[in-house]
Amino acid sequence: MTGKTSLTTLVSRTLVTKHREERKKSVVFNVSALGISEDETFEDIFKQQCEVSWANAKSTLPSHGYMVYIVLDEAQVIYRQGTSSPRHKSTMFWQLVKYVLNNAAYSVRILMFAAYGSGPAYTLLATPVQFDKRMVFTIEELNFSHDEVQEYVSKWFKGIAFLERLSALEAFCANLEELTGGHVGLCATAIHTLNEVYFSRKRSGSDLPSADAWIRMLQSGSLYQANDNELFESLISTRAVWILKTLSTEELDRLERIAYGANPGSDDNIVEQCLQKGILVQTEQRYLFSSPVMWRFFVKMRVGHIVRALDAPKTLPEMVARVMRSIDYNSIRQTLGRSLSSDIPLERAWQMEFYKAAYRCTPSTFVTSADVGALFGSSGFVDFTIHGGDIFWGIELLREASNLVEHIERFSPGGSYFSLKLSDFCLIDFRRVVSIDHVAMERIAADMRDCDKLFVVCYDARVAGVVVFNSAMDVVYRI
Repeated sequence: MTGKTSLTTLVSRTLVTKHREERKKSVVFNVSALGISEDETFEDIFKQQCEVSWANAKSTLPSHGYMVYIVLDEAQVIYRQGTSSPRHKSTMFWQLVKYVLNNAAYSVRILMFAAYGSGPAYTLLATPVQFDKRMVFTIEELNFSHDEVQEYVSKWFKGIAFLERLSALEAFCANLEELTGGHVGLCATAIHTLNEVYFSRKRSGSDLPSADAWIRMLQSGSLYQANDNELFESLISTRAVWILKTLSTEELDRLERIAYGANPGSDDNIVEQCLQKGILVQTEQRYLFSSPVMWRFFVKMRVGHIVRALDAPKTLPEMVARVMRSIDYNSIRQTLGRSLSSDIPLERAWQMEFYKAAYRCTPSTFVTSADVGALFGSSGFVDFTIHGGDIFWGIELLREASNLVEHIERFSPGGSYFSLKLSDFCLIDFRRVVSIDHVAMERIAADMRDCDKLFVVCYDARVAGVVVFNSAMDVVYRI
């Protein structure tokens, strides 16, 4: 069970079991508005599916001491469009909803499940009754909890026998949760895709993957051979992620500003649309993509038009130098994605511009992946990976030396990135300074001694001056 329809069934069963055990009088009506024809009314489908008239359900049964539960799936079918009346002559249903909202003692409880499709018409739909936000559950509330992810894996993953060690199971589940954001459908798709690998190996008589190999598949997104990105492609093809394709170029531009942390302001309508479609979720201070997979696909869409380089960089330091020369610093200057407390450009702004530049500086034979890291508090996904032949580079971005030691340890033996088997890696730390002519070289030198894979990018408040140091304290780039 992965969708909301399955959830309606589970809720209904739970209610029946609960009241049976408590020996209380109750009736549960499980109704779906999906498939209702143009000439049918809500009362028609209610009677067809429940074999009880609407009048008896909403009035007679409550008056005889029954607690009535109405669980409605596909509720969006009877929403109103614009300012018109509710569709399928469902006014009487919405009148009951309004009455129950204002009369908590009335023995009727209503639970509705709705989803917004990919067509533009869905953006015009709205409930005829206004609900307090505390009464509306979004994708975040419906996502798996950590314990539920582990329960799902234990029950449905065919390779569970290879995760016998508790540490292996916990690492596998943590990476699955990080990859999917706990989205039920994405978790199910990931496990289904990994199970296909399991069955493929069984059929061919090949050795089955070890615990480390299964975890590495979740981290790299590759299943059958290096750089095939099969797992990510499976996740991207789901309706939950593919819905990004319904946004126009202008809407994607606006979404990028929001991703940078800009105040939505005039973008309120695109924010609401993305919240409804499950593209974004809202935290106390900002809007975030609903899952790392959603962010990764968004980034991929934003670089699809970029012309790529003809020749490949030979080393990772050469690659970094190319990227730093190619970054669109003007975009960083103009972005509104700044920390509320310090006015420092948010890490996501650097991430997006770095990824675009990395894509531009590598040939089409290279696979550049934004696998999400600090933006989502990841412990298992390096910010960027670059694949090409024998090359497998990992790049982690930092801001203001935040948690530098922790980031260094992630690449060390036993660290969360070590199992990726990177051929090389580096950390790039963006630091704001008063002036690039007066940089605190002693602190940078001390950090370089801790990590010979570190690059430090110093920039002033207006990003008018930028200087890049490598681990040898040489200036790689300066404007």
